[in-house]
Amino acid sequence: MAAEWIETFKGAILASEYDAEAHMNSQMYVSRFDQATWFLLHAVGVTPTTVKRQGLRVAIIRQNYQYLAELRGGELVTVRSGFVAVGEKHMRFVHQMVDCDGGRMLATSDCTAVLASLEAGRSVPLPADFRARAQTHLITPNSEVAAAAATGGDAST
Repeated sequence: MAAEWIETFKGAILASEYDAEAHMNSQMYVSRFDQATWFLLHAVGVTPTTVKRQGLRVAIIRQNYQYLAELRGGELVTVRSGFVAVGEKHMRFVHQMVDCDGGRMLATSDCTAVLASLEAGRSVPLPADFRARAQTHLITPNSEVAAAAATGGDAST
């Protein structure tokens, strides 16, 4: 049975985050998903302090965004996240940005990451305890959402 999604971000769209068309700027989507990544990792015991102490860094090696709906100022959003796969040296996770008024899917981010040694500059095996904790948060992305993302449609219709 799949785990529950973890709420990893909650916020409002601010005027300083608009682009020239009065929509949320694309760099803000990336920023929100980056923040969500750290809260997802925190849920399984990985923090900026712990990786730094171990001489590691989290390296995103693949990231795919899907923008499904435009966001305007004042809208409230939530990001929910979960792991899709956890291997010996990689983790794959998904973020879904949802409108708080009605649950409309707004954007998704699908990432693959590794832990990399700061000294060696290459990936290292994920610690066994991390893998075990992350595997308790394995989710199955909603097929309706995946279909909407693949076609650029809205999952709430």
